[in-house]
Amino acid sequence: MSAHRTWRQKLSFGNIGAVYVWVIIIIVFSIAVPEHFLTGFTLRAIVNNYTISGLAALAVLIPMATGTFDASIGGNMSLSGVICAYLLLHTALPIGVVVLITLGAGLALGLFNVLIVVVLGISSLIGTLATWLIADALSVAIADNMTLSGPRISGSFAHWFSGANLSGFAIPFFYMLLIALLLWALMARTIAGRYIYAVGFNAHVARLAGIRVKVIQTGALLCSGLIGALAGIVLTAHVASATPAVGDSYLLPAFAAVFVGATQFKAKRFNVPGTIIAAFMLGTGQYGLLVAGAPQWTPDVFQGLALIAAIGLTHLYDPNRAGSRSTAKQSPDEGPVVGHDSELASAERHILTAVPE
Repeated sequence: MSAHRTWRQKLSFGNIGAVYVWVIIIIVFSIAVPEHFLTGFTLRAIVNNYTISGLAALAVLIPMATGTFDASIGGNMSLSGVICAYLLLHTALPIGVVVLITLGAGLALGLFNVLIVVVLGISSLIGTLATWLIADALSVAIADNMTLSGPRISGSFAHWFSGANLSGFAIPFFYMLLIALLLWALMARTIAGRYIYAVGFNAHVARLAGIRVKVIQTGALLCSGLIGALAGIVLTAHVASATPAVGDSYLLPAFAAVFVGATQFKAKRFNVPGTIIAAFMLGTGQYGLLVAGAPQWTPDVFQGLALIAAIGLTHLYDPNRAGSRSTAKQSPDEGPVVGHDSELASAERHILTAVPE
């Protein structure tokens, strides 16, 4: 009976609702436009086109898990793509060196966010939005407000970062799966993952427990900058060109996927599997609307409504929300929650249970 209840809980809508919504979306469009939607081409198109959204979502996931926003993802992708394209067109550097320089630029942008958020203590939302604007402006300056394209971008570079297909699936999909696996292992199976969730739960309490909060937040923002730069590289290869500010359109899908993903699975925390499922669920809905001939503005409405619903569900399951069991008053046997010792004990208990099962 206990095992039955466990499986029922794991398969409940509250636990994997995005999967059920995904199935419903597939059924609806399969009925509405079966000749266009129920094809292998559709599957490959969704996977290949929305891998970039998945990478962008993974980029903002770890900062979100630490309680920090990285709203510079769009600017990072734009600037990284332009830097990559510019170096390919105007230098004779090997593709590998160009990619490494571009990834270094993403790390530099992450380091700039660290300066703003961690060192100066500016609100992460406001600070990284400012970084986004700066990065977009730099992308315009480097590209001279023009689209960069040429044979070196559409040739072997595009082959390795977009066109090299395995069974019809572009190779960036497998890059994304590898990064997702590494991030999942980090967040769900390591002490560092416990620290990440502890900082996101309550940075002050985590600090009392001896966690180096600034180091955790610094690592998260640097990781975001690196993955964001990779997303910019893949985007440039995918469209065989680089346009200033082109990455801005990925900001909302990235955060929508992370917030929707946070409503999935037992812990109700920002997590890798939920984020990936949400990214492709949202992509399926968008692609279905386009195939069905819906107006061009409807995918954005779909994404916006999904984000609103996700934030609402995340708030509903938030363990810090007033009235939830985790913030309810302690029983008389537990004693009052006052003073440094009590907060430290609370921090230690949280760290021991921070990683989702």
